[in-house]
Amino acid sequence: MSDSDISRIASPSQIQLASYGVIEVSGADARSFLHGQLSNDILHLPKNGAQWTAYCSAKGRMLAGFLAWAPAPDTILLACDRALVTPLVKRLRMFVLRAKVSIEDASERLNMVGQIGAATGPEPFSVSRAGDTTLLGLPAAPGLRRTLLAVDSAAANAPTGDESEWARLMILMGEIWLTPATQDQFVPQMVNFDVIGGINFKKGCYPGQEVVARAHYRGAVKRRMYRATVNAPAAAGQALFTGGPDGQECGLVANAALASTGAGSEVLAVVPIQARLESAIHLGAPDGPLLTFMDLPYAIPEAA
Repeated sequence: MSDSDISRIASPSQIQLASYGVIEVSGADARSFLHGQLSNDILHLPKNGAQWTAYCSAKGRMLAGFLAWAPAPDTILLACDRALVTPLVKRLRMFVLRAKVSIEDASERLNMVGQIGAATGPEPFSVSRAGDTTLLGLPAAPGLRRTLLAVDSAAANAPTGDESEWARLMILMGEIWLTPATQDQFVPQMVNFDVIGGINFKKGCYPGQEVVARAHYRGAVKRRMYRATVNAPAAAGQALFTGGPDGQECGLVANAALASTGAGSEVLAVVPIQARLESAIHLGAPDGPLLTFMDLPYAIPEAA
């Protein structure tokens, strides 16, 4: 996303996020239950705060990358791809046992809208309430304020805007949006969840915790997620290859969006650290379109 793109959308705009779904976890044990299921510290999530958090399989592979916030002390909302909501609700309910917890699909009740406006500087996560709307402030992109609105559906108006614009901002910020095409593919560090604050390495156990902790403490993170452009259509889950006659499959597209120019794609690519440093990376085949790597707003640990 170029400076001209940023100036073009610096005036406030709202985008219907049809791909977003919401899981509501409520009850006296909601926080302790989720604290034992997710990669981040849910017990101490403040009412006016939010965070990324991973939900992993026993093998440490991400089943979801949630954006979590607490609208009330005993209620946690988890935003994720809408196609994942139903199976995730079913899976989470399997582990409730005797906990005082209710887990529901709130996607029909809450209309998710992305709001983009001008930012004057860095902004942290924030949560506030205005009437029937929860305003979830996300870390600012360069020059742009990003706010996720959770609007009670009865009060929702139909916003304008292209959802791919929101997807491009997430790619610019290096934030994966896990979908069915990439579910169960990545350990959280592969998609930089440790860098964007999605893992708490001091909390107690959760599914996959041993794998995630071992990757962290033993320097076993061999793959990382990078931002790139490619002069071709791209899609999440598409294979990536090293180039040349001996080119091999080396990674996956984590997310993709149509480039703002209307030609080609902007992507988040998960590839081996060494391959990124030493080889050209191609989309779809060893002789496929070449990825051009771009800067992210954060530094990626390169040491394997």
